[in-house]
Parts: sequence; structure tokens; C-alpha cells
Amino acid sequence: MAEENKPSKPTAKKAAKKAAKKVTKKTTKKAAPSKPEAVKKAPPADRETKIIARPTLSANVPTAPKKIKPQYASFRSSRKSLTNPRRVRGGVKLKLKPDEQPSSWITQRLLRVAEDGAEGQINREGLEYARAGQTKRLTIEGTLCEGVIQGRSDKPYKTELKLNQFSVHDQEQIIHAMADQMRYAAKLLAGELPSNIEDVFAPLDLRLFPTEPSDLSPTCSCPDWSDDQPWCKHAVCLTALLAERLGNEPMLVFDLHGMPGQELIDGLRQKRAIGIQGPGPTPVLVPHIQGVTDLQSPPLEDQIDDFWSVGDELAELDTPIAPPPVNCVLLRRLGPSPFVGKFPLVGLMQTCYELIGQSALMQEEQSNGDD
Repeated sequence: MAEENKPSKPTAKKAAKKAAKKVTKKTTKKAAPSKPEAVKKAPPADRETKIIARPTLSANVPTAPKKIKPQYASFRSSRKSLTNPRRVRGGVKLKLKPDEQPSSWITQRLLRVAEDGAEGQINREGLEYARAGQTKRLTIEGTLCEGVIQGRSDKPYKTELKLNQFSVHDQEQIIHAMADQMRYAAKLLAGELPSNIEDVFAPLDLRLFPTEPSDLSPTCSCPDWSDDQPWCKHAVCLTALLAERLGNEPMLVFDLHGMPGQELIDGLRQKRAIGIQGPGPTPVLVPHIQGVTDLQSPPLEDQIDDFWSVGDELAELDTPIAPPPVNCVLLRRLGPSPFVGKFPLVGLMQTCYELIGQSALMQEEQSNGDD
């Protein structure tokens, strides 16, 4: 019984296990302690979670993009230059075809003047502009011949043509010369212009229709125009349209010279009246002005009481001082001087009228500046 209560000695296997445990404990103590992993809490049983993507870390830290100012590029600067002019709808076109000869000698002469003034390529482009209808607006009124012509740029160009102006003395000589030769007067009174009309102007050292490029003064707002080279394609285009217009309405050439055709016809009629009437006072032709000369005034006996009174309409009357469109109209209405001799009475009066008009304009400008 005593032998059963004594403790039994450890066997060899148990001793080996104990030694191995001691060695493992020593090695774990010497190793660096690792951080404990975070324990993830399990979601509640009633809630479902779906992981879409896990974030990944990278060495490059993203930064906010810099604000870049918007750059507005010019549409005109980036657009290529056009080789053909911009089309115009409803423009004024030249009816004359390329291989067709004009029927009027006036049209032929003006086209020849443009051909002599412009180079070959410029003249061809100008005629193409005229036939294509690149002219947006054509104005031939009085001494003004103006065209608004569309080219390759965005804005159209403004082109003008000017002829030499006839003075009052020149106009009197022209009327005298035409009145002396009744064949010219008869055709002009009938609204016709004879082809040999230049025979009247040649002795007076004047020209009715231009025969050289210097007889026309073209101006244009395009960059190709200059004082040394005034004949650009736009000037050729306007000259072609003017040539065709004068071929159909030749009396307009007098208006372009500052001598209205109606004034010429009135002067010729006055000369004929003087020749029929004989010696005596020269009749003065009163022009017909619509809305003025056709008004009927009441009899004088019905307005004697208030004849010298001024109505309320005088305060509404506005008469701005401006140069007249045609100089010395009264001198042309009165006709030549009745005094026989070489004294230039009409020319002297014309000079006086012009000086008085210039003085009035200067005083008007000074008064406006003082106000």
C-alpha cells in the first residue's frame, strides 16, 4: 500500500516535451512583438453588407487640379481666307455677258476707261463681281455715284466715282453752244443724246464722258485702294454698272457733272423762246416744285387784313445753314448776262455768292461752338 501512494517518476517522453516548450517560449520572447490585428466586429444578423471595392493606397498622393482660365479663340483669326467673294442675295448685276458687245457707245467708252485704268487680272475680277451681283446697293443721284460692294471680308466696301464738275461759266457756254446748233437742241429736248455730242464740248476744252482713267476719280475703302493705284476691282465693278446705267439713261451724265439735265433742257427752251420772241426782257422760267408751285393761293382781297401778319408756323420753321447741293441756282435760272462785252459778270457774281456762303457757314460753326 505504501508503494502505491508514492509519486511516479516522469518518463523520458514527458521530459523531452517540457524541454521543447521551454525553447519555444524563449524564441518567442526574443522576436519583435507584432501589432495585434484589429478585430472586426461582425455586423448584426439582420443587416446585409455588400463590399463594392476596397481602397488601395499608392505612393502618389492626388492633388486638386489647377484652375485654368478659358481661352477664347477668335473665329475670324482662325478662319481661312476665302478664295471667292461672299455671295450676295438680290445684288445689282451687270446684264452684259462676257462675250457680248455693248450696244451703247457710252457703255463701250466707260468699260474701255476701266480697262485702261486697272490691270488685267483686277479688271477681270471687277467684271466678275459686277456679273455675280456683288453690289448690295447702287446709288446714282445728283453728283453721287456710290456702290456698296461685298468682297471676301465680312463687311462690304464703300466705293465712289466722281466726275469733274462744270462751273456756272462752263454751263453757260455749253448751253450757248448747243442752242446755236439746233440739231443738238432738238435731240436733247426729245430726251436723246447724239453720239457726236463731244463735238460741242471739245472747243470748250471740256469732256462730257470720260475718255481716260484720269477723268474719273474712284475711291474705295478696301485695303487694295491707294492714291497711286485707285483702280481696284471694286472700282471696276462700280464703273461697269455705271456704264450700263448711262447706256440706258444718258442724261444722268449731266447730273454727275453738277449740271442737272432738267436745268440744261430749261436753258435750251429759254434760248429758243428768246429767238422766237426777239429783243426784249428775257423770260425767267419758274421751276415746277411739287407741293410748292402747284398750291393755289386765295385772292389778295380776301387776305388784306392779315397779309403782313406772321402765323404761329414761323416758330416751327427750321432753316439750317448748309452748302447747297447745286451752286448758284439763281444765276443759271436767269441765264447769261444782258451786257455785251468780255466782262465776266456772271463769274464775278458766282465768286461773290460763294464767298458769302462760306462766311455764313463759318459764322454758323462759331455760334454752335459758343453754345
